[in-house]
Amino acid sequence: MKAKKQSGTFVRLAKQFLIGGSIGAVIGGGIGFGMRHFNIIENGLPFEQETVISALIIPLRVAYLLSLLLSVYFIVTVLKDYKSYLAMDEEESEELYRQMNRNHSYATILNSVTVVISLVALLLSFKVSLSPDQAKMTFPVFDFIIMMAAGIYQSYILKVYSRIRDIKMPLAPTLKELKSNIMQLDEAELEANYKMTFDVVMNLSGVILPAIYITLFFWSLITQKVEMTGILVAAVIHLYILIKNFKMTKDYYK
Repeated sequence: MKAKKQSGTFVRLAKQFLIGGSIGAVIGGGIGFGMRHFNIIENGLPFEQETVISALIIPLRVAYLLSLLLSVYFIVTVLKDYKSYLAMDEEESEELYRQMNRNHSYATILNSVTVVISLVALLLSFKVSLSPDQAKMTFPVFDFIIMMAAGIYQSYILKVYSRIRDIKMPLAPTLKELKSNIMQLDEAELEANYKMTFDVVMNLSGVILPAIYITLFFWSLITQKVEMTGILVAAVIHLYILIKNFKMTKDYYK
């Protein structure tokens, strides 16, 4: 039985190496062909960074505006449902209560998406040019306004949350207050949050961060430059997760 398990483990590892090697060969072959075809080593990339940024900005702005509008739509829906909820009996209102919380969660997530995408657009559009004669700065005012508006709107979302949950939540809660509020959720909601957190951590550690390392490695090969900032950011996130795992182990196995 033990020999069978070892054989199965060997076969599984061999398959993983074979799949990994095949993917690496395809990606590496494609990159090598592209570098030779476009003569990237001598001529550099066939496109300018400014061209890529300009092509990204408009889709990013459309995305965060749609996200913000959808978030507002869900909050308006929550407020309408809340009025109906107050007029219902306790037995009849359970399904509507779940619906309100679901729509409120959608509104919160979409508003967070708005903040992230508007921040990305702001950072991509922000430029500073320094020379001995002059200094020039380009500041994307529209992206900044949307990001600030989404931040203020987040306070209103929390106010609505306090109303439908019948709890006291500060408009600008600290991380400790947010954790305390989460611990007050019912058992099913807590289990869903624990599962989501576990999935996020496992996917970050096992899939997303390794994919970022591989992408940065191949990008460094193409550009002939080490992407130090990206590597350091990915490594810091990875180390943070591992340090938290160490802390969990220390606290649990006292």
